[in-house]
Amino acid sequence: MRLMALLFLVGAVATLWCSTAEAVYSTTETESYSGVPNYSTALTFNQFDTQGGARPLVSIEVILNLQVTGGQYVLDNDGVDSAAGNFEFGGKSGITSTDVTLLNSLAQPVTGTASALHTSTFSLGANVGDGLGDYDPTPPDGMEYLGQTENDSKSGFIGPILYNMGAKGFVGTGQYVITVDANQWSDYGSVGGIEYAVTPVGAGGTVTVIYNWTPEPATIGLLALGALFGFRRRRFA
Repeated sequence: MRLMALLFLVGAVATLWCSTAEAVYSTTETESYSGVPNYSTALTFNQFDTQGGARPLVSIEVILNLQVTGGQYVLDNDGVDSAAGNFEFGGKSGITSTDVTLLNSLAQPVTGTASALHTSTFSLGANVGDGLGDYDPTPPDGMEYLGQTENDSKSGFIGPILYNMGAKGFVGTGQYVITVDANQWSDYGSVGGIEYAVTPVGAGGTVTVIYNWTPEPATIGLLALGALFGFRRRRFA
């Protein structure tokens, strides 16, 4: 019976060793930003502690979320001819850092730019008598768009050779800063004769850093053997 119990424990330890060695764990940190564009916000994150190599990094994912709300966009045609086209209204955000390198394996920005935009068309008649600088939204030569909620998200993985690059790097026991730049965005294709006015949107969101790591197999082995010998001392002493 003692031999069977020992064999059972050996098998259980071996199974635990293999399954744990193959498992990937995640350590996640999310920081928020908000305001009225254009603005920049510095967000502070914790470096990843490998605990002396016992927690090797598998990957680092960075996620940038942006939400814009409200605002107002006015187009007013002061030209003698009618005008039509497309317009965009909302906000954009991006991330930068000198502490860490925010590039993927292709040396491209890891998230790129998040663009939370309302896109639509406009068709304005020729000017009906209002002058320059009055930004009159009244049809047929004017239009008004009241901003609603728009969202966008961008994500990517840091290039593995870049984990320790930058003034501080992602790995360590300290902290680093990622800066979010949030900007108002509007575009009507620069159609001639049109003037525009903007009441800014509110723009905010989150930046998330996810460290994916796996336990170091040798460490798991030592723990498993320690448990096994402890069992033998208790059962067969």
